[in-house]
Amino acid sequence: MKKEEKLVNKVKRLLKRIGCPRWLHHFGPKKFVSWQLILGLLIKEVFRLSYRRAMKFLSEFYHIDLHWTTLQKFRKRMPLSLWQKLLTHTIEEPIAVAAIDGTSLQRSNPSTHYLKRIDREKNISVPVYLNAMVDVVKRKFVSVRHHMKKHGEVPDVKYLVKQSIQDIELILMDKLYDSEKLHRYLREQGIFSVTPVKKNWARGQLRKQLKDCFDYALYWQRNLVESLFSALKRLFGNNLRSFSARTQRAEIYMRMIAYNLDAILLEIFY
Repeated sequence: MKKEEKLVNKVKRLLKRIGCPRWLHHFGPKKFVSWQLILGLLIKEVFRLSYRRAMKFLSEFYHIDLHWTTLQKFRKRMPLSLWQKLLTHTIEEPIAVAAIDGTSLQRSNPSTHYLKRIDREKNISVPVYLNAMVDVVKRKFVSVRHHMKKHGEVPDVKYLVKQSIQDIELILMDKLYDSEKLHRYLREQGIFSVTPVKKNWARGQLRKQLKDCFDYALYWQRNLVESLFSALKRLFGNNLRSFSARTQRAEIYMRMIAYNLDAILLEIFY
């Protein structure tokens, strides 16, 4: 019988792959190791628990006794570079086909009673914007960039590509990412790009090539990034519980890491 892979083993293997130290601090009390704290944050996001309920879950099923403020402070202090490493190292093989697109999440989920009290007929919409790159073949998230306000899509592509530790052969993007400078930058990195050319904007050598020889069969695979966004929202919800940019970013990364590790499908109660 094939041995089941526990979430604990996946977390430990992921931390070992990125070279994460046993403790993330040098001077504090060395009581809880890194994998225990990250496991607690993963469980909190997977089951949509509060910090107190996540603490009880860890104590009952994993025999890890910690105070709920320990998880709260750990998520707040964890640097962005470590979140990026955890997400990118969930993919171990080169990326044959990648896709880039943007979406938005809500900052809060007000109740109907609250909307009635403030005399609002429509829901309150305070979106958080993010652009993400996914592996089309493996169906995993590769990198993500989070914005508190509306932001352009094209500047984020370079950031998403630089965060990937794996070689990328091809990137699929929609019409919003059509830019001759962007196509030329990706070609200099050894990456081919497929993007529909905007109407009456076919200026530049690479854009003219895309207009004359556009592969629709290959471009239709870009829809997978929208499918992954839909799956992420159905599993974890369309709203974020955090208020500050730092904690919102941590929440987004933890959801994508949990999705890449197949934490939803695992029996993590043992």
